Amino acid sequence: MDKFEDKCTNLKGMDDQERTGNVEEMEKKCICPDCPTYNSCASSNKEYLYCFKGGSPCITDKKRCICPDCPVYESSGLRNVFYCINGSETEIRDSH
Repeated sequence: MDKFEDKCTNLKGMDDQERTGNVEEMEKKCICPDCPTYNSCASSNKEYLYCFKGGSPCITDKKRCICPDCPVYESSGLRNVFYCINGSETEIRDSH
């Protein structure tokens, strides 16, 4: 089991309140809104944390990805990019 799988297992084992608090902490660290690919539609819909929540219906144009620079990326053991377009880490891993 790698770091990401451990993180997912830990999240699944939490009660709703604890999980919500953990996700809120990740959201505070999320840098999606700073990404060149992020757009006004995603901003008005308050989208972020694509690496866990999945892709955006707003974002279709790849500009540049800053996912590897995000503290959530490092702390969660992520290994993909362009989650806003490609889907969550889980979705990407499951598709391979």
